[in-house]
Amino acid sequence: FNRHTFFVTTAGTDAGTDADAGTGSGTGILTGSPNIENEKQSAEKFIVHWKGEFNEGYSTQFRHVELEGALSAIHQQNVDLHFSNALEYNNDSVDMVEAKKILFEESMQLFQWDNAHQIKQATQRCSLAHASYQIIAEGDTYQDLCQAAIQNDVFKPYYHGGQNENQTWCFRVRHYGDDVVDEKATRYGHRARSMTLEHEALQIMKPLFIQFAGAVRLKNPDCKIYAFDGLIGGKKVLTKRLAQGPQTSIIAPNTRICVTNTPLCPLAAFSLCNIAGVQPGSTILDPYAGSCATLLAASMISKNVSTVGIEIAHDGIVNRTDILQDFSSRGLTPPLALLQGDSTHDQVRAEARAVIGGNAFDIIITDPPYGIRESTSYNELPPLTNLLHSIVSDRDRGQRILKVGGTLAAFVPCTDEQQIEDCLPTEEELKNAGMKLFVLKEQPLNDKLSRWLAAYKCIA
Repeated sequence: FNRHTFFVTTAGTDAGTDADAGTGSGTGILTGSPNIENEKQSAEKFIVHWKGEFNEGYSTQFRHVELEGALSAIHQQNVDLHFSNALEYNNDSVDMVEAKKILFEESMQLFQWDNAHQIKQATQRCSLAHASYQIIAEGDTYQDLCQAAIQNDVFKPYYHGGQNENQTWCFRVRHYGDDVVDEKATRYGHRARSMTLEHEALQIMKPLFIQFAGAVRLKNPDCKIYAFDGLIGGKKVLTKRLAQGPQTSIIAPNTRICVTNTPLCPLAAFSLCNIAGVQPGSTILDPYAGSCATLLAASMISKNVSTVGIEIAHDGIVNRTDILQDFSSRGLTPPLALLQGDSTHDQVRAEARAVIGGNAFDIIITDPPYGIRESTSYNELPPLTNLLHSIVSDRDRGQRILKVGGTLAAFVPCTDEQQIEDCLPTEEELKNAGMKLFVLKEQPLNDKLSRWLAAYKCIA
């Protein structure tokens, strides 16, 4: 296989989408190496800039599986990436708490793939990725970078007569390393920018940049070029930015008209959608829709989705008109229907299927209410177990709610007094439903409660 390599770093403030991301065949076995110098010279290389966390431990565990899910949806085959760190903190002159050190070292990670355009697309829908970059050249000095970039002709489309000759561009330097010792730079994943080093690098690399035909634009250029200095192995790398992650804040609960008591945050909603493999043309059901955070995220990932929500609460609690306004005001594709009813009832699920022509759904994604519906008298089983029973019931009646090959992704609540095994369907229940678990990740919410992201593939 041809292989491409990625680095991952925590969020800065200056990433965006580049107009030209490259192409490739889209297959590969992914491996990583902590030493850039040991990578195959023929491999294209990339950088992905992870977002940081407001609350430590809230989302880092979803990074890999979300990116894998996004890439799998684009590639239309399962993708299994292997990541390895590209940063190492060994500065004895500045103390760093061990947890922060781990976060710093994990903030840049290597992995390989063989299609840059697919990585661009995956980045644009991955809520935990800040930006991605294509490595153009690497070396010990900026002169090495300049010579290698000129020789490999990657920037040739931006020269006079090239197809991108009218595109704007800019150049930036970011430094990581042991001599970055001030308090700000030693925070989780923070990178240092030196205007002096940037100016010196620009002068050294003048033979490359003088060939660019387009104008320099420092804000939102078409092509943004970065030099990263101080990665593992001491190498410098020259990169071109590929894409920026989605602006998930536009569907944050505090920006929406309809919000329930415990709304799902955008990062969690995007993670569900990406792990479930949402793609253009997907038919999606949320049987515990609430204020439709999951369906908002699905519509942001692709406008060409057909979604249906089921919610037991009446409009006095969850106003469906307000929900539709939350979609329309953002230019997002609204749900085909927001049904009121209990998703455990056969007739309600039949109504949901009727909305998409009586067919089974490609994807079921949901975040059931925690500690509310589970404790009501009409149903003592947890929502995910109920959902599996519904899948079995509909299948046995010849009215599948989920297609073979489809995906079920859901959050499962688990208190500190419970074991996650007791909160999930049993192996026998999974076998009976024809479902296979492929992702299980914990997300702590507080000292007493976690939720686990569980994803299943329908195999029979």
